[in-house]
Amino acid sequence: MTHFEFEVMVALSRQPDRRLQLKDLALVANGSLSRLSHVISRLEGRGWVRRRRGNKGRATYAELTEKGHQKLMATGPIHLREVRRLVFDVLTPDEVKALNQATSRINAGLLGEIDLGALGRRARQAARTTRFRAERT
Repeated sequence: MTHFEFEVMVALSRQPDRRLQLKDLALVANGSLSRLSHVISRLEGRGWVRRRRGNKGRATYAELTEKGHQKLMATGPIHLREVRRLVFDVLTPDEVKALNQATSRINAGLLGEIDLGALGRRARQAARTTRFRAERT
């Protein structure tokens, strides 16, 4: 599983119904619609994701399947160990704090005024909270 595939599946798993409109998923996963479409096709082939049409028939959603969720739960600890080894183990606690503050602000700027529903509101609120804490210290 590639890092991008993992990020796509994580983004879907964080939704209450494990599904997200493709245009929003592309934004959250930081990829183009074209790249995302290819990845969704690969994940569909493995049975980890399925495409769904919206109620009005125009929007397309990606939905994490139960098999995909199980794969994500099995892969998650391996991914996190590797991220810890490559990123966090080489940083001091102060550098980790600075990285968190910087990436939270960057993410808030990337999301801008785009409405991603609850997902976007949570990301924006987390960035504001981090920025507020950073300004107080």
